[in-house]
Amino acid sequence: MLLVMLPVIPLAGALCVLFKRGRGINIPLLISSVVLILGICGLSSVFGGTPIDHGIPLPGPYAPAFHADSLSVIFVLLAAFLWVIVSIYTPEYMKHEGGSRRFEFYALLILSAVLGIFLAGNLITLLFFFELMTITSFFWVTHRWNREAIKAGYYYLFFNIIGGLLLGFGIVLLDAATGVLPDIGTGLVTPVNATAFGWSIMLFVVGFGIKAGMVPLHLWLPHAHSAAPAPGSALLSGLLIKVGAYGLIRAGEFAGWGRELGSGVAWLGPALAIIGVITMLVGVAAALLQGDAKRLLAYHSVSQMGYIILGLGIGLYLGSDGSLGLVGAIYHLVNHALFKTALFLGVGVIYIHTKETNLYKLGGLWHRFPVTAFLMLLAVLGITGVPGLNGYASKTLLHHAVSLAAETGTIWSVWAERLFLVVGVGTAASFAKLYYLIFLRKPAKIGNAPNTSSRLEAAPKAAMSVKLRAGMSAARPLVAMSVLAAAMVGIGLVPGLFPSAIASPAVQALGMENAAASLVGLSFWNAGDLTGIFITLILGILICWAGLRSGIFHWHPPKWLTLEGLGMLVGRAVSVLLRMGEKFYRTVIKAVRNVLKNSGARTYLACRKFDQSRSGEIFGLKLVGVSIDAGILFILLALLIAGHVMLNPGFR
Repeated sequence: MLLVMLPVIPLAGALCVLFKRGRGINIPLLISSVVLILGICGLSSVFGGTPIDHGIPLPGPYAPAFHADSLSVIFVLLAAFLWVIVSIYTPEYMKHEGGSRRFEFYALLILSAVLGIFLAGNLITLLFFFELMTITSFFWVTHRWNREAIKAGYYYLFFNIIGGLLLGFGIVLLDAATGVLPDIGTGLVTPVNATAFGWSIMLFVVGFGIKAGMVPLHLWLPHAHSAAPAPGSALLSGLLIKVGAYGLIRAGEFAGWGRELGSGVAWLGPALAIIGVITMLVGVAAALLQGDAKRLLAYHSVSQMGYIILGLGIGLYLGSDGSLGLVGAIYHLVNHALFKTALFLGVGVIYIHTKETNLYKLGGLWHRFPVTAFLMLLAVLGITGVPGLNGYASKTLLHHAVSLAAETGTIWSVWAERLFLVVGVGTAASFAKLYYLIFLRKPAKIGNAPNTSSRLEAAPKAAMSVKLRAGMSAARPLVAMSVLAAAMVGIGLVPGLFPSAIASPAVQALGMENAAASLVGLSFWNAGDLTGIFITLILGILICWAGLRSGIFHWHPPKWLTLEGLGMLVGRAVSVLLRMGEKFYRTVIKAVRNVLKNSGARTYLACRKFDQSRSGEIFGLKLVGVSIDAGILFILLALLIAGHVMLNPGFR
């Protein structure tokens, strides 16, 4: 029953938000705290290896089902924890943004939807909550309801509805391939039709890949994350895109974690790994060129999801030896949720005081926001992989998994390891740029820096306040960020705790039986890893310095060089072809109509002759009262009958 209660509790909270008067109780904080406590107390037993299932018997072909295993519980607790943090932060921020009640209402609906996804026991239930999440989170993206927010919202809605449709088609094909639609958590599927099964897995990869921000399906993400209010951006990046990763893990479960992939899905591991590398590269390259803080963070959401997708691909490719890839992906998924949420919340603190997110119009804010600067520094160090913080731990696991794959000698795996290091340098460079431009440098105006803030932020411009009010509105946001910072430091100081105590049982339940054994003897503090990350950070800082000095970071490629621009060109080309096709179709139809019209008139006139009675003479025979045409027909008919009789003597 608890599995049903967890998604229902936020629904009840949403109704309370609608009818509450005044500010009163922070309902989202209360509801998310209850969900977190119930999740810890009621679901932690599944890490012992015993999942929990609950079905709702309904008449008809569909019965909602709920399932909780170790993987589900990780996502449920992560969601509840992040909602608690953001609920602490939101009230003060939304005083400046406006529409607080509306935002809280949709926040609770979205919490219900994501809990339903993570606790779904079958694919139909998962699809239902997936679509509910898409619709409700649309109102976060369009919260400001200006031109940019509406554009971002429809980008978001279009891509994610397409993703939902693909998931629906995938479910239909999976049912056809297996005969009986498998439930979530049942493990490896043995299909009766390998081809249909392969296509169903491909549709799952694309459908969930859209939500995960997988390149080239990521085009909605930078728009949506930068247009939403800061707490919405934090949860969109910190949790909602993780729904895509969760779906990919479940798709991998059907294909077979820890086993050699069958003929229909043998492509799955290498394909995910290659797509993960491309996603990492595109995200970090785009982030380096951004002048707006929120768009930079949004593109890094793409890049960091690339790390996770790469880990999943390595785990599937290596089969029974791939547990490090899957453990590292789950570990990095949790770590990314922590430091990216903190970064978006920190940018939100800066925005509510300065009304600015354009990096080139900020600067020198260390002495004005010392606590925010310190907490954001921890998040920056976390995402760049500095030892002692959480990002270093998960990136180290992923690096070991990629190195293990590179030992197989395949070209793509060797290049994956090389590009893994390149992306690490790019990440360090882009976050050195972010932190330097906001906090360390003196305010300066760069003439060719784009004024993106005016487009992305709806609130009116205001001069930067010289006197900041002590405490007050900054207190709660800083408390929220401090809790995230404590979690990042705690994980970073004891990096082996999460993978051994939490991630390993989840991976073993998915089919990786040697997950615990793969962690034995693994040291996070070996000289090779520490030296590698030190070199990565130094190179990143040098590239940041060179990029700012040379002006490369201020360069914006022409539209046609970007994926979005290429998409627009393709769309325009398709539109032109459709218009040409429509014009050709109309011309052909008009010509055919004219021909038929003329032919019909002539046929009608010819037929009318048979109704006209007139006398005539044929071969000396005088026809009275019969038209010449009718007479000709009678004679031809007589000749045909005579010929048939002569050719068929036996004809009677």
